[in-house]
Amino acid sequence: MDNIKVEHQLTGISGEFFVAAELAKRNFQVALTLGNAKGIDLFATNQTTENTFEIEVKTLRKKPNCFTLNTKRLNHKKIFIFVYLNEEGTQPDFYILKGDEILADPKFYYGSSLDTERETVNHGPLQKHKDCWDKLN
Repeated sequence: MDNIKVEHQLTGISGEFFVAAELAKRNFQVALTLGNAKGIDLFATNQTTENTFEIEVKTLRKKPNCFTLNTKRLNHKKIFIFVYLNEEGTQPDFYILKGDEILADPKFYYGSSLDTERETVNHGPLQKHKDCWDKLN
C-alpha cells in the first residue's frame, strides 16, 4: 500500500464509516452527512440516554501524525473523534474528545501550531482519550 497514492477523501470517508460502525455496535443510531452538513460528519443518538451528538471525524492513515483542525472549527457542543486507520488487517485507533476539553487548553493540544496558518492537534495529548466512548452517554 505504500506505493499506492491514496486520496485524502477516501481516508476521511474510511474514518467516518469506522466511527459509524463503532457507534452502531454501541447501540447508537447514526447518520452520516456525507459532506452535506458543514463541519459535521455524523449525527449520533445514544439509544439508552437519548442524547444526540454532532461529531466531526478527523482521520489519518498512520501514527504518529498531527491532525489538521483549525481552532475556528472548535465548538463546546461538538464531539471530535480522531482516527488512525493503521495498517490493513489492524483495527483503527479512536481518540474521543469533547469540544470543551480542547477549548479548555488549546495550547496543550496544538502546541506550537496554535495560531499558525496550519493548526494541528498533536498525537501525544490524544493518548489519554483513546477509546473513551463513554463521553457519548
